[in-house]
Amino acid sequence: MLTDIRLLHFPSRKAVVQTLLGKERATRMGHRPEFSLTQLLYFVTIAETGNISEAAARLHASQSAVSAAIQRLERQLANQLLVRHHAKGVSLTPAGKLLIDDARTILRQANALNQYSSRLQDESGGRLDIASYYSITSFLMPRAISRVANCQPGLMVAVHDVHLPIDLLLDGTCELAVTYSITSSDETRFTELVTPALYALVAQSHPLADSRTASLADLSKYPVLMADVPSSTGIQKYVESAFIKAEVPMPRVVRTTGMEATRALAGAGLGFMLTHHRPPSMDTLGGSRIALVAITDDIPHLSIGVQMLRSTLPTQRARNFVTALRMTAQQLYAPANA
Repeated sequence: MLTDIRLLHFPSRKAVVQTLLGKERATRMGHRPEFSLTQLLYFVTIAETGNISEAAARLHASQSAVSAAIQRLERQLANQLLVRHHAKGVSLTPAGKLLIDDARTILRQANALNQYSSRLQDESGGRLDIASYYSITSFLMPRAISRVANCQPGLMVAVHDVHLPIDLLLDGTCELAVTYSITSSDETRFTELVTPALYALVAQSHPLADSRTASLADLSKYPVLMADVPSSTGIQKYVESAFIKAEVPMPRVVRTTGMEATRALAGAGLGFMLTHHRPPSMDTLGGSRIALVAITDDIPHLSIGVQMLRSTLPTQRARNFVTALRMTAQQLYAPANA
Protein backbone atom coordinates (compact mmCIF):
# COMPACT_ATOMS: atom_id res chain seq x y z
CA MET A 1 0.00 0.00 0.00
CA LEU A 2 1.36 3.35 -1.04
CA THR A 3 1.05 6.32 1.23
CA ASP A 4 0.60 9.73 -0.40
CA ILE A 5 2.72 12.10 1.67
CA ARG A 6 2.54 15.76 0.74
CA LEU A 7 4.62 18.50 2.31
CA LEU A 8 2.55 21.55 3.11
CA HIS A 9 4.44 24.80 2.49
CA PHE A 10 3.76 27.60 4.95
CA PRO A 11 5.12 30.92 3.71
CA SER A 12 7.36 32.88 6.04
CA ARG A 13 6.02 35.84 7.94
CA LYS A 14 8.24 38.13 5.84
CA ALA A 15 6.75 36.75 2.63
CA VAL A 16 3.21 37.22 3.93
CA VAL A 17 3.92 40.81 5.02
CA GLN A 18 5.50 41.62 1.65
CA THR A 19 2.42 40.27 -0.05
CA LEU A 20 0.11 42.27 2.20
CA LEU A 21 2.14 45.44 1.65
CA GLY A 22 1.81 44.98 -2.08
CA LYS A 23 5.35 44.05 -3.08
CA GLU A 24 4.36 43.41 -6.69
CA ARG A 25 2.38 46.65 -6.84
CA ALA A 26 5.23 48.59 -5.24
CA THR A 27 7.62 47.20 -7.85
CA ARG A 28 5.39 48.47 -10.62
CA MET A 29 5.17 51.87 -8.91
CA GLY A 30 8.93 52.23 -8.41
CA HIS A 31 8.79 51.05 -4.74
CA ARG A 32 6.53 53.96 -3.78
CA PRO A 33 3.89 52.84 -1.25
CA GLU A 34 0.33 53.94 -1.82
CA PHE A 35 -0.49 54.26 1.88
CA SER A 36 0.63 57.00 4.25
CA LEU A 37 2.28 57.17 7.66
CA THR A 38 -0.93 58.71 8.99
CA GLN A 39 -2.90 55.63 7.96
CA LEU A 40 -0.36 53.38 9.72
CA LEU A 41 -0.58 55.56 12.84
CA TYR A 42 -4.37 55.26 12.83
CA PHE A 43 -4.10 51.48 12.38
CA VAL A 44 -1.64 51.05 15.26
CA THR A 45 -3.66 53.32 17.57
CA ILE A 46 -6.86 51.39 16.86
CA ALA A 47 -5.05 48.12 17.53
CA GLU A 48 -3.78 49.45 20.86
CA THR A 49 -7.12 50.84 22.02
CA GLY A 50 -9.38 48.22 20.46
CA ASN A 51 -11.89 50.93 19.72
CA ILE A 52 -12.16 53.37 16.80
CA SER A 53 -13.83 56.14 18.80
CA GLU A 54 -11.21 55.93 21.57
CA ALA A 55 -8.44 55.92 18.95
CA ALA A 56 -9.97 58.99 17.30
CA ALA A 57 -10.00 60.81 20.64
CA ARG A 58 -6.36 59.92 21.28
CA LEU A 59 -5.42 61.10 17.76
CA HIS A 60 -7.48 64.31 18.02
CA ALA A 61 -9.31 63.32 14.83
CA SER A 62 -12.91 62.66 14.01
CA GLN A 63 -14.18 59.08 14.19
CA SER A 64 -15.34 59.28 10.57
CA ALA A 65 -11.89 60.43 9.40
CA VAL A 66 -10.19 57.55 11.23
CA SER A 67 -12.66 55.00 9.87
CA ALA A 68 -12.28 56.31 6.32
CA ALA A 69 -8.47 56.20 6.57
CA ILE A 70 -8.50 52.57 7.73
CA GLN A 71 -10.92 51.59 4.98
CA ARG A 72 -8.60 53.19 2.39
CA LEU A 73 -5.63 51.35 3.92
CA GLU A 74 -7.48 48.02 3.67
CA ARG A 75 -8.35 48.71 0.03
CA GLN A 76 -4.79 49.72 -0.81
CA LEU A 77 -3.38 46.58 0.83
CA ALA A 78 -6.22 44.44 -0.54
CA ASN A 79 -6.67 42.87 2.90
CA GLN A 80 -9.05 43.29 5.80
CA LEU A 81 -7.09 44.34 8.88
CA LEU A 82 -9.82 44.79 11.46
CA VAL A 83 -12.97 42.94 12.48
CA ARG A 84 -15.68 45.36 13.57
CA HIS A 85 -17.79 44.06 16.48
CA HIS A 86 -21.11 45.78 17.03
CA ALA A 87 -20.87 47.79 20.27
CA LYS A 88 -17.75 45.84 21.27
CA GLY A 89 -14.98 47.63 19.44
CA VAL A 90 -12.64 45.99 16.95
CA SER A 91 -10.07 43.21 16.84
CA LEU A 92 -7.24 42.37 14.47
CA THR A 93 -7.65 39.91 11.66
CA PRO A 94 -4.84 37.41 10.98
CA ALA A 95 -3.53 39.80 8.33
CA GLY A 96 -3.74 42.68 10.80
CA LYS A 97 -1.78 40.70 13.40
CA LEU A 98 0.95 40.05 10.85
CA LEU A 99 1.19 43.72 9.92
CA ILE A 100 0.98 45.40 13.31
CA ASP A 101 4.62 44.91 14.34
CA ASP A 102 5.91 46.10 10.97
CA ALA A 103 3.62 49.12 11.11
CA ARG A 104 5.04 50.01 14.55
CA THR A 105 8.59 49.60 13.20
CA ILE A 106 7.90 51.90 10.26
CA LEU A 107 6.44 54.56 12.57
CA ARG A 108 9.44 54.32 14.94
CA GLN A 109 11.83 54.71 12.00
CA ALA A 110 9.89 57.70 10.68
CA ASN A 111 9.97 59.32 14.11
CA ALA A 112 13.72 58.69 14.42
CA LEU A 113 14.28 60.23 10.98
CA ASN A 114 12.26 63.27 11.97
CA GLN A 115 14.23 63.70 15.21
CA TYR A 116 17.53 63.30 13.33
CA SER A 117 16.45 65.91 10.81
CA SER A 118 15.57 68.30 13.63
CA ARG A 119 18.99 67.79 15.18
CA LEU A 120 20.62 68.56 11.83
CA GLN A 121 18.61 71.79 11.59
CA ASP A 122 19.68 72.80 15.09
CA GLU A 123 23.31 71.73 14.67
CA SER A 124 25.64 74.75 14.78
CA GLY A 125 28.85 72.80 14.21
CA GLY A 126 30.00 70.51 11.44
CA ARG A 127 30.79 71.40 7.84
CA LEU A 128 29.22 74.26 5.90
CA ASP A 129 29.86 74.45 2.15
CA ILE A 130 29.53 77.94 0.67
CA ALA A 131 29.75 78.94 -2.99
CA SER A 132 31.18 82.44 -3.39
CA TYR A 133 31.41 84.64 -6.48
CA TYR A 134 35.10 84.96 -7.28
CA SER A 135 35.33 88.77 -7.02
CA ILE A 136 33.65 88.78 -3.59
CA THR A 137 35.55 85.90 -2.00
CA SER A 138 38.87 87.49 -1.08
CA PHE A 139 37.26 90.61 0.39
CA LEU A 140 34.38 89.21 2.42
CA MET A 141 34.88 85.52 3.16
CA PRO A 142 38.15 85.48 5.20
CA ARG A 143 36.85 88.15 7.56
CA ALA A 144 33.48 86.46 7.98
CA ILE A 145 35.10 83.07 8.64
CA SER A 146 37.40 84.63 11.25
CA ARG A 147 34.42 86.26 12.94
CA VAL A 148 32.37 83.08 13.14
CA ALA A 149 35.38 80.96 14.20
CA ASN A 150 35.63 82.91 17.46
CA CYS A 151 32.12 81.94 18.59
CA GLN A 152 31.72 78.60 16.75
CA PRO A 153 35.03 76.72 16.88
CA GLY A 154 33.27 73.49 15.87
CA LEU A 155 32.16 74.88 12.50
CA MET A 156 34.28 74.07 9.45
CA VAL A 157 33.57 76.37 6.49
CA ALA A 158 34.49 75.18 3.00
CA VAL A 159 34.50 78.02 0.45
CA HIS A 160 34.04 77.24 -3.26
CA ASP A 161 35.46 80.24 -5.16
CA VAL A 162 33.68 80.16 -8.55
CA HIS A 163 32.17 82.25 -11.36
CA LEU A 164 28.73 80.60 -11.13
CA PRO A 165 28.00 79.97 -7.44
CA ILE A 166 24.29 79.31 -7.94
CA ASP A 167 25.15 76.19 -9.96
CA LEU A 168 26.73 74.68 -6.83
CA LEU A 169 23.66 75.65 -4.83
CA LEU A 170 21.25 74.04 -7.29
CA ASP A 171 23.18 70.77 -7.56
CA GLY A 172 23.33 70.35 -3.78
CA THR A 173 27.08 70.90 -3.37
CA CYS A 174 26.65 74.03 -1.24
CA GLU A 175 24.07 75.23 1.26
CA LEU A 176 24.70 78.94 0.67
CA ALA A 177 25.85 81.05 -2.25
CA VAL A 178 27.34 84.53 -1.76
CA THR A 179 26.58 86.52 -4.91
CA TYR A 180 25.52 89.82 -6.40
CA SER A 181 21.84 90.64 -6.68
CA ILE A 182 21.92 90.26 -10.49
CA THR A 183 22.65 86.54 -10.10
CA SER A 184 19.37 84.78 -9.44
CA SER A 185 17.21 81.74 -10.11
CA ASP A 186 13.52 80.92 -9.75
CA GLU A 187 14.57 78.16 -7.33
CA THR A 188 16.48 80.47 -4.96
CA ARG A 189 15.79 83.45 -2.73
CA PHE A 190 18.19 86.36 -2.28
CA THR A 191 18.87 87.98 1.09
CA GLU A 192 20.68 91.31 0.83
CA LEU A 193 23.68 91.87 3.07
CA VAL A 194 24.89 95.27 1.86
CA THR A 195 24.75 97.59 -1.15
CA PRO A 196 28.22 99.09 -1.58
CA ALA A 197 29.17 102.16 -3.59
CA LEU A 198 30.67 101.87 -7.08
CA TYR A 199 34.30 102.81 -7.70
CA ALA A 200 36.83 102.87 -10.52
CA LEU A 201 40.37 101.61 -10.09
CA VAL A 202 42.87 103.63 -12.12
CA ALA A 203 46.62 104.00 -12.18
CA GLN A 204 48.07 106.35 -9.58
CA SER A 205 49.40 108.41 -12.51
CA HIS A 206 45.96 108.59 -14.16
CA PRO A 207 44.60 112.15 -14.73
CA LEU A 208 41.55 111.34 -12.58
CA ALA A 209 43.46 109.72 -9.70
CA ASP A 210 43.86 112.89 -7.62
CA SER A 211 40.25 113.99 -7.97
CA ARG A 212 38.94 111.10 -5.85
CA THR A 213 35.65 111.21 -7.81
CA ALA A 214 34.71 110.82 -11.47
CA SER A 215 31.69 110.34 -13.69
CA LEU A 216 31.30 107.59 -16.25
CA ALA A 217 31.52 110.31 -18.91
CA ASP A 218 34.98 111.22 -17.54
CA LEU A 219 36.05 107.59 -17.72
CA SER A 220 34.47 106.67 -21.07
CA LYS A 221 37.41 107.94 -23.10
CA TYR A 222 39.56 105.18 -21.55
CA PRO A 223 39.23 101.41 -22.03
CA VAL A 224 37.23 99.52 -19.39
CA LEU A 225 38.98 96.43 -18.04
CA MET A 226 36.68 93.45 -17.48
CA ALA A 227 37.42 89.91 -16.39
CA ASP A 228 36.49 87.29 -18.98
CA VAL A 229 33.65 85.57 -17.10
CA PRO A 230 30.57 83.68 -18.37
CA SER A 231 27.85 85.95 -19.75
CA SER A 232 25.35 84.29 -17.41
CA THR A 233 26.96 86.08 -14.45
CA GLY A 234 25.30 89.28 -15.70
CA ILE A 235 28.34 91.43 -14.92
CA GLN A 236 28.82 92.78 -18.46
CA LYS A 237 25.10 93.53 -18.76
CA TYR A 238 25.27 95.46 -15.51
CA VAL A 239 28.24 97.55 -16.72
CA GLU A 240 26.50 98.21 -20.03
CA SER A 241 23.30 99.24 -18.23
CA ALA A 242 25.27 101.64 -16.03
CA PHE A 243 26.63 103.50 -19.08
CA ILE A 244 23.18 103.49 -20.69
CA LYS A 245 21.63 104.96 -17.52
CA ALA A 246 24.36 107.62 -17.45
CA GLU A 247 23.69 108.29 -21.17
CA VAL A 248 27.34 107.68 -21.94
CA PRO A 249 28.66 105.52 -24.81
CA MET A 250 30.12 102.21 -23.66
CA PRO A 251 33.94 102.44 -23.86
CA ARG A 252 36.14 99.86 -25.50
CA VAL A 253 36.34 96.65 -23.44
CA VAL A 254 39.66 94.99 -22.69
CA ARG A 255 39.26 91.42 -21.44
CA THR A 256 41.44 90.07 -18.64
CA THR A 257 41.90 86.70 -16.99
CA GLY A 258 41.15 87.56 -13.37
CA MET A 259 41.02 90.12 -10.58
CA GLU A 260 44.75 90.58 -10.04
CA ALA A 261 45.45 90.74 -13.78
CA THR A 262 42.81 93.46 -14.06
CA ARG A 263 44.38 95.42 -11.19
CA ALA A 264 47.80 95.08 -12.80
CA LEU A 265 46.57 96.44 -16.14
CA ALA A 266 44.83 99.32 -14.36
CA GLY A 267 48.04 100.04 -12.43
CA ALA A 268 49.95 100.10 -15.72
CA GLY A 269 47.60 102.78 -17.06
CA LEU A 270 45.97 100.55 -19.68
CA GLY A 271 42.40 101.28 -18.61
CA PHE A 272 40.09 101.46 -15.62
CA MET A 273 38.24 98.79 -13.65
CA LEU A 274 34.79 99.19 -12.08
CA THR A 275 34.43 97.60 -8.66
CA HIS A 276 32.32 97.62 -5.51
CA HIS A 277 35.30 96.68 -3.33
CA ARG A 278 37.82 99.00 -1.70
CA PRO A 279 41.13 97.13 -1.78
CA PRO A 280 43.13 97.23 1.46
CA SER A 281 46.34 97.70 -0.54
CA MET A 282 46.91 99.99 -3.53
CA ASP A 283 49.96 98.02 -4.62
CA THR A 284 49.63 95.43 -7.39
CA LEU A 285 51.64 92.23 -7.58
CA GLY A 286 53.46 93.73 -10.56
CA GLY A 287 54.77 96.63 -8.45
CA SER A 288 52.53 99.39 -9.82
CA ARG A 289 50.11 101.45 -7.73
CA ILE A 290 46.43 102.10 -8.22
CA ALA A 291 44.01 104.74 -6.99
CA LEU A 292 40.35 104.45 -6.01
CA VAL A 293 37.91 106.90 -7.59
CA ALA A 294 34.27 107.09 -6.49
CA ILE A 295 31.66 107.11 -9.28
CA THR A 296 29.33 110.09 -9.03
CA ASP A 297 26.59 108.98 -11.46
CA ASP A 298 23.15 108.15 -10.10
CA ILE A 299 23.06 104.54 -11.28
CA PRO A 300 21.78 101.35 -9.61
CA HIS A 301 24.47 99.72 -7.53
CA LEU A 302 24.72 95.99 -7.06
CA SER A 303 23.78 94.43 -3.75
CA ILE A 304 25.89 91.68 -2.22
CA GLY A 305 23.90 88.96 -0.53
CA VAL A 306 23.19 85.32 0.11
CA GLN A 307 21.25 82.95 -2.13
CA MET A 308 19.47 79.91 -0.63
CA LEU A 309 17.15 77.33 -2.11
CA ARG A 310 13.48 78.22 -1.67
CA SER A 311 12.63 74.58 -1.09
CA THR A 312 14.84 74.09 1.99
CA LEU A 313 15.12 75.55 5.47
CA PRO A 314 18.57 76.85 6.44
CA THR A 315 20.40 74.98 9.20
CA GLN A 316 21.43 76.71 12.40
CA ARG A 317 25.06 76.84 11.24
CA ALA A 318 23.95 78.50 7.98
CA ARG A 319 21.88 81.08 9.87
CA ASN A 320 24.81 81.82 12.17
CA PHE A 321 27.16 82.27 9.24
CA VAL A 322 24.75 84.61 7.45
CA THR A 323 24.71 86.76 10.59
CA ALA A 324 28.52 86.85 10.57
CA LEU A 325 28.48 87.73 6.86
CA ARG A 326 26.05 90.59 7.42
CA MET A 327 28.05 92.10 10.30
CA THR A 328 31.29 91.78 8.33
CA ALA A 329 29.81 93.25 5.13
CA GLN A 330 28.31 96.24 6.92
CA GLN A 331 31.70 97.06 8.44
CA LEU A 332 33.71 96.33 5.32
CA TYR A 333 31.52 98.29 2.90
CA ALA A 334 30.63 101.20 5.15
CA PRO A 335 30.99 104.57 3.35
CA ALA A 336 34.60 105.71 3.22
CA ASN A 337 33.79 108.95 5.09
CA ALA A 338 31.75 107.15 7.80
